[in-house]
Amino acid sequence: MKAAGLILAVAVAAAGCTDTLPGVEGTQSLLVDLIGPADPGTPDAPLPAGAITVTVQVTALDEQGETDTSFAGDVDVYVQFLGSLTPELGGAPLARIALAGGQSAGSVDVALPSVFGPAFLWVEDGSRDGATYATGTSPTLWFSDPHLEDISRPDDEAALDALSSSPLEEKQLNVSGSRHATGGKLVVTGVYAQGYTVSDVQCADDAGTPPCVTGDYDHVLVFTFSRPRDERGDDLVVGQFINGFAGAVQEFNGLTEISFPQTFTDEGSAADADPAHVPVPDVVQESWLTDIIEFERRESTLIAVEGATLCELDEDYADYKQWKLDVGRGCGSPINVITAGVAEFDPTGYVGMTIPRVVGTLQPVNIGSFNVWIIKPRSDDDIVAP
Repeated sequence: MKAAGLILAVAVAAAGCTDTLPGVEGTQSLLVDLIGPADPGTPDAPLPAGAITVTVQVTALDEQGETDTSFAGDVDVYVQFLGSLTPELGGAPLARIALAGGQSAGSVDVALPSVFGPAFLWVEDGSRDGATYATGTSPTLWFSDPHLEDISRPDDEAALDALSSSPLEEKQLNVSGSRHATGGKLVVTGVYAQGYTVSDVQCADDAGTPPCVTGDYDHVLVFTFSRPRDERGDDLVVGQFINGFAGAVQEFNGLTEISFPQTFTDEGSAADADPAHVPVPDVVQESWLTDIIEFERRESTLIAVEGATLCELDEDYADYKQWKLDVGRGCGSPINVITAGVAEFDPTGYVGMTIPRVVGTLQPVNIGSFNVWIIKPRSDDDIVAP
């Protein structure tokens, strides 16, 4: 009994001992007021996608939600769109805004890169000495979805990484239509075991009447990991119009891919597919082998090789079933062809002969200065043998 009483007394005494800690003080968050544009767009009426200058005012807020007049320093500005920050957090920000007395000196202009979809500014006090790591975001601005050209066209065709990077790499995006006005369509140009290629074309009218033509960078590979199907599980076919797709932009050895995709179509649209919707392939020119940006402009679209000589088969054929065509600069600078699994054509019987025509989807391997150009026919119909 004495022991139980002692334990009770200690418990009561402990319950009466409390420590009062000071409350959190100082800057807790950043208020980002959007001054311009006056119209931030809406999901149904988005702003045109592209580079834009926005105007903001930034205020440091304390634990009471009031202006922290003791805050003085620079805060970093990024833009969040398509699932990630641009630039990446920790890199050089788009801008730095100076705050004194807890506020920016009036409104501040911030130049944004090409922006798509819903976007907002991300402002952070995180890179200066004594940073509070407070953050804040602007109200959402709504921009148009990207087009295929926005995915594939490099920021600078003369840049060292022009062949191996996408301006939207690592972004999660939704492509919901054509960049062309009248007659603009998205058409499936090739279907393979693990993906399909799609081009943004301009047809003769809004009904999609052929001929349909396309421009530079209007193409992309959608990597589906298995047989390409739409959101209902229906197979995609060459010449079919689709409404769009969603997925992540990835680069694989210089090939721009849409991974983990979902493809959207009108029900029954495969029945209206017409190979005539597919643009006429450009014919490879010998000059492209020294002006290689011409290949990049046509990545993931159909190209044609005409009147080329089939080279001696080498270890690339033994290892990868990859055979080569001399288009005028010798077999050391060839166009490579892979037909295994999609065509019965056997190159072993045509070595040294002129092949009248080969059509296929262009896929590159670009690793630094190592550049290989591969075309992948879709069927035997894409090969005209001697």
